[in-house]
Amino acid sequence: MNLHIVGGFLGSGKTTAIIGAAKRLMASGKRVAIITNDQGKYLVDTAFFRAEGMPTVEVTGGCFCCRFDDLEKHLDFLRDTVQPDAVYSESVGSCADIVATVIKPLQALRSGAHTPTSLSVFTDSRLLLMRLLNEPLPFSDSVVYIFDQQIEESSLLVVNKIDLLAPEEQAQIRRQATERYPGKTILFQDSRSEEDVRLWLEAIQPGRSPLPSESLEIDYQRYGQGEAELAWLDKELTLQAPHGAARQVAIHFIEQILGQLAAAQAAVAHLKLFITCGHQHTKLSITASSGADWRANLPQFGDEPVQVEFNARVQTDPQTLDFIFTNALTSVAKITGVQVQSAGLPAFKPGFPKPTHRIAGSS
Repeated sequence: MNLHIVGGFLGSGKTTAIIGAAKRLMASGKRVAIITNDQGKYLVDTAFFRAEGMPTVEVTGGCFCCRFDDLEKHLDFLRDTVQPDAVYSESVGSCADIVATVIKPLQALRSGAHTPTSLSVFTDSRLLLMRLLNEPLPFSDSVVYIFDQQIEESSLLVVNKIDLLAPEEQAQIRRQATERYPGKTILFQDSRSEEDVRLWLEAIQPGRSPLPSESLEIDYQRYGQGEAELAWLDKELTLQAPHGAARQVAIHFIEQILGQLAAAQAAVAHLKLFITCGHQHTKLSITASSGADWRANLPQFGDEPVQVEFNARVQTDPQTLDFIFTNALTSVAKITGVQVQSAGLPAFKPGFPKPTHRIAGSS
């Protein structure tokens, strides 16, 4: 069983790449399973993978490093039931220090029963280009520290969403990234491209991209502070929209959320929505670098109730995020006449990272 760990910052496109890779493997007769990971519950990524017919389990309530025992139990379960040829374990986007807290413990414990095959670290090309040019990112220094540390520990760096850069910017980031990270294997990728996904699959085959051997020298106080500056909100919604109005209702809700977050100067790390109406489903992903192109990904819906899984990861405090979410729902109900039912816990901040195991140094 090949175990591929996929890390990288919030909104870097990990899920899209895994979907593309899994579909390609499944089409060739391979069995594939997914492990999602998050601080909360009602996970959009889990719903999306399962809707695509992929066996999926989830590690919730913390990063893989802090829920290491859960990760091992899920790996055992998949090995004994699905018997997959490949498992993709998608780490939560605020997690760093994967080599010392996940890869090395998996290699060392239980005689390497679940030894990882690869570690890919994804990054949004637009954010990385800004960082390489020393331009300010829309996050605090502590959050940017997490972004930097994720890239630092990678040996295989996937610069994703390359198609969203202009041709001259693509040439610039290829040059800058190659110069800045001379010891890394770097892929410049559009994860919606079958050819780019094929090249990534080739790069993560056994023996192709050696796992990093050096553990990070990471400042856990800065790391923990970065996580504490992000508020998380997970909700399940049911919208009963007037005839033919479901798409406009969804647009109004998202616009209300984004407008109020902008007014509060709350930087969006990642907003994710998984929307189901009858037999239709779609996933939306919005980050600080996104424009208004998310509207184009919203189809026309039927007259059935619309189910929405909603995940927000925003640099603000939980009370502000709760207030904005409630205001947006109130506005949608008032302006559109939609009936809304909402379930989920209040917004929260992740706890301080406390790895189950940590193996420092080089192997």
